[in-house]
Parts: sequence; C-alpha cells; structure tokens
Amino acid sequence: MSAALQFDEPGRPSAPLGNDAPTVIADTLRTHGIDAPASLYNEALNLAREGLLGPASQRLQMLVCLDPDDADGHLLLSKVYAAQGRAGEALARLEAAVEAGAVSPAGYREHLEGLIRTDRQKDEEHRARIAAREQGEIKALRQEARNLRSETIRLEAEVTETKDREALWRGAAMVAAGATAVGILSFGLVTLFRSPAPAAPEVAEAPVVVIGAADAPPVPEEIQAIANASARLDEAPVAAPAAAPSKPTAKVDIAKAAPTVPSDVHKVSLPAAHVVVSGDTLYSLAGEYYNDKTKYTKIRDANKDVLKGGIALKLGMKLKIPK
Repeated sequence: MSAALQFDEPGRPSAPLGNDAPTVIADTLRTHGIDAPASLYNEALNLAREGLLGPASQRLQMLVCLDPDDADGHLLLSKVYAAQGRAGEALARLEAAVEAGAVSPAGYREHLEGLIRTDRQKDEEHRARIAAREQGEIKALRQEARNLRSETIRLEAEVTETKDREALWRGAAMVAAGATAVGILSFGLVTLFRSPAPAAPEVAEAPVVVIGAADAPPVPEEIQAIANASARLDEAPVAAPAAAPSKPTAKVDIAKAAPTVPSDVHKVSLPAAHVVVSGDTLYSLAGEYYNDKTKYTKIRDANKDVLKGGIALKLGMKLKIPK
C-alpha cells in the first residue's frame, strides 16, 4: 500500500474506553433531557403510517444505531423493510428484535419466509426466462448462421455456374467468330477465282430507219440478186464434206466475182422525215443521215417544237431531217 493510503492520522479525544459513540451520544442526550430513541421511533412510526417508508427506515436505522438493544425499533424497522419488499432484510431485523426481547407477531415470520420463497422463485423464474431467452437467441443465431452458410454455398455455386456458362459462351463466340472469318475468307477466295472475265463492250445495234415509201431510194438490181442468192443458200441443206480433190482447184476471188455496190446506196435524199423507233438517238440519226454524229444539233434545232429544248426521243415521234 502506498504512503498516501496509510491510515496514519492522529486520533481525537473521546469518551472513556469501552463506550462506543452511539452509546455516548445517547447518554449525553439523556443527560440533557432529550430522549432521542423515543423521538426517532415516534417520528419513524408517523412517517411509515403516511407511506413515507424511506425516511422512516432512515430514522429507525439511527434509532438502532443509538440503542442496538431497542427491540421495538428492530421490529418496526423489520415491518418497514417488509413493506418495501426487502423480505430478507426484514427477516434479519425480526430475528434481532426477538433476540432483544420482542415478541414476533403471529404469522409474521411465516409471511416473511413466504415472501422470501416467492422472491427466490421469481428470481429463479426470471433467471430461467433470461436463460431461455438467451438459449432461444443462441438457437436463432445458430440457425441464422446455418442459413447464411447455406446461402453462401448457394451463391458460390451460382457464381461458379455463371462463370462456367460465361466461359462456355465466350468459347462459342470465339468459335463462331472464327467460323465467320473463315467463311468470309473462303467466300472471297471463291469469288476471286470464279469471277468471269470482263465482258466485251456491247456494240450498239444499228438503228432501224423507217423511211417513207415515197422517200425510199431504189435498190439496184445487182444487190437484189445477191440478196436472193444468199437467201437460197441459207435455205439449202448442208451436204457432207466431199473427198479431197486429186487436183487443186482454182481459187475464186469473191471480191472480184461479187457485183460492185454503188457507193451512194445508203445515201438518203434530204430533207427527210423520220419516225422514232426503239434505239434511236439524235447521235445515231446524225450518223445515219449525215455520217457524222456531231451533227445531231442540226436535227435538234430543226425539231425544237417537238423536242421542247431536250434531246430525249420517244417512240413514234416524227422528226424532220434537214439538209
């Protein structure tokens, strides 16, 4: 123990040895004509009757302190404790009162013992309720812990399944992407190797010129004879190839044998009229009538009322062909 906590204070002058402080106080009060025990008892009794049990117990504690052998004071304090629900302390004060010479009221001890048993039973029931509540809470906590573990296991299984499904879909997507890339590459190669050669430019068909009967030029007899002979050759059956002749045959100059076609066979007397048919354009008409497609403007200018400032031709349109 430290020096600060040592009880080394000097004592005070007191009553002769053998007399305690409450006894000295009581004797002193009696010497001066004051009956402290009686005053405290009466005051405590009045307070208890008024229901002021706390102040009454304080007066009675002072009383038994001044006079520990006051049997009535112990008995009254026992009743005050019993009224406060302090059955154990009330029974202890009752025993002190009996030892001091007081007579216990009939049935009072049994009443106090019953209260003590009731209090003990209540305490046991309270402890049992607390224990049961604690056990219930522990059981609920354990059940909740089991549920949480089960939920955790389920969630972990779902997460694992989701990851597996994600990996499966990722693999399927990669396979699909690879197959798509291979397909596109194969299609490109096949298209490249199977692409046809560029087609030759189409040759525009010669426009059909419809000329009025009055304006058509006469066909020479030599050309008409050649056309008739060609028609007969086309209709004749094709004979099997003959055996090679033993002697070489003389070559025939077809150009010399064919009759000469006059150079002005395609010339048309201008001005003329032309009815537009399929494939006709101002360019083709200029080439047909003037042998120069750049002269289409002559036809255009001569037919402003029909063309209405444009160059588009319509079937059946009748055009003037100027000189």
